[in-house]
Amino acid sequence: MKNDIKHRHLKSEVKELRERLAELQKEIEHYKRVAAETGKKRLRDIDQLTRLVSELKDAKEALSKEKEKFKILVEESPFGVALIGKNARYKYVNSRFTEILGYTLDDISTGRDWWGKAYPDKEKRTLAMSMWVEDLKKFGPGEIRPRTFSVKCKDGSEKIINFRSVTLSNEDQFVIYEDVTKQKRIEKELIQAQKMDAIGTLAGGIAHDFNNLLMGIQGRISLMLMDLSPGHPHFEELKKIEEIIKTASDLTSQLLGFARGGKYEVKVVNPNSIVEKSFKMFGRTRKDIRIHEKYCEDAWPIEVDPNQIEQVLLNLYINGWQAMPSGGDLYVETSNVTIDTDNSLGYQIQPGRYVKISVTDTGIGMDEKTLGRIFEPFFTTKEKQRGVGLGLASVYGIVKNHGGTVEVFSEEGKGSTFNVYLPVSNKKMEEKGAFSEKIIEGSEKILLIDDEGEVLDVGRRMLEKMGYSVVTANSGEKGVQLYEKLATDIDLVILDMIMPGMGGGETFDSLRLINSSVKVLLSSGYSVESQAQNILERGCNGFIQKPFRIEDLSLMIRKVLDSAS
Repeated sequence: MKNDIKHRHLKSEVKELRERLAELQKEIEHYKRVAAETGKKRLRDIDQLTRLVSELKDAKEALSKEKEKFKILVEESPFGVALIGKNARYKYVNSRFTEILGYTLDDISTGRDWWGKAYPDKEKRTLAMSMWVEDLKKFGPGEIRPRTFSVKCKDGSEKIINFRSVTLSNEDQFVIYEDVTKQKRIEKELIQAQKMDAIGTLAGGIAHDFNNLLMGIQGRISLMLMDLSPGHPHFEELKKIEEIIKTASDLTSQLLGFARGGKYEVKVVNPNSIVEKSFKMFGRTRKDIRIHEKYCEDAWPIEVDPNQIEQVLLNLYINGWQAMPSGGDLYVETSNVTIDTDNSLGYQIQPGRYVKISVTDTGIGMDEKTLGRIFEPFFTTKEKQRGVGLGLASVYGIVKNHGGTVEVFSEEGKGSTFNVYLPVSNKKMEEKGAFSEKIIEGSEKILLIDDEGEVLDVGRRMLEKMGYSVVTANSGEKGVQLYEKLATDIDLVILDMIMPGMGGGETFDSLRLINSSVKVLLSSGYSVESQAQNILERGCNGFIQKPFRIEDLSLMIRKVLDSAS
């Protein structure tokens, strides 16, 4: 029995142990589940933290990219940029702003500083400020307010600035500054060039017709003088008329100076020789001013019409002298310069090597309004008896026709400087030949082609006076027909360049087709689009400009006839 009791007791203890073990097992499973859930949560927390770190990294990269964009758009912008607070204090200016205007943030920390420095002239400052206020009232936030003003820079220079201002949502002002000084200068020069081209075309036509009239007068005077001895009572009167014709011819030369294609006798020369000759000739007649010369020792050669460049320089000297009514100093200087691509836009010339001839006076100077008109034909500030206003217009035209340009600096009370730029030539310089004042006779046969009846008549008579046999044609077509019949008998063709129908260039080419060795002397009162030079380059033997004296014609004829074919 005792054993039964003991067995039951043990069985009860085993049961309790099993129940306790089951409970412990449940607790273990519970803790396992808790541990598993805690681990998952920690994993989720780690994953979330990883995502946050990644997002933070992406945000930093985005911020870096935005900063780079800001740097490109603002700091490295080709335009000046400024941010102005609603209290009118400058918060920020980029480096380009300082490059353009010279001012730093410290220079213009307040609006008062800006207005005072950028617009030192009270009248201009008042106008600019009133327009700024007017625009603020007229335009709302986000609307661009464009304006263009001339602004004084820190270094004292003036620049033309395009302003584009915008009011931001916080009432700050965002302003963009664009330097358009060079652009405006180019626009101004282009307008001037277009104006000169239009007037030059008209002037050239007038000069051509006028020179044909003068040719008729000069030719008849030459014929009369050949029949009179110096002791004849009419001899001196005729010589005076010849001088008047020369004066009239000089006037048309000035018209041709700014007409397109107005250069003829082109030579490669040392610029110093032209400047020195013209300056000394001028200095002998102007004892009331002091002249100063400075020459570049190794001046590059230039290919020009020496007579026309002398005319340019004399006009500049006279202009300087007239600007110094009480006397003063006139300076002339030559130098070699190289114009690069950037500068050539402003100068309106091709990049390359140029000779610069500077003429400076210490006279009364010019204001901005006068500077804008000085190259206009017939514009003058001088009294009627001191000029007709063609001097500087012809300067501009002649230099442009030579592939150069003219630059002017002037200030009232401080004188003026004219810089003439002429392109350098790679050709060798030519020696100037001697000229004769005698009439050189001949016996050859000449074909004279000209559409002007008066010129044709007087030309024929002049040639016959010199001993030549002459046939004439009043058009290019008739001239070619005549030459085709008489080619073996014709020794020289004197050819007018401007004719209706078949012009001088086409006639010359047709003559060359008949006889490639034909000798042709080109004659004209004007050249359109450099036709004279083009024909000369195609093999024409010479050029003589109307009106010409019989002595000049006789010399040119012999030069052509006696030259090698």
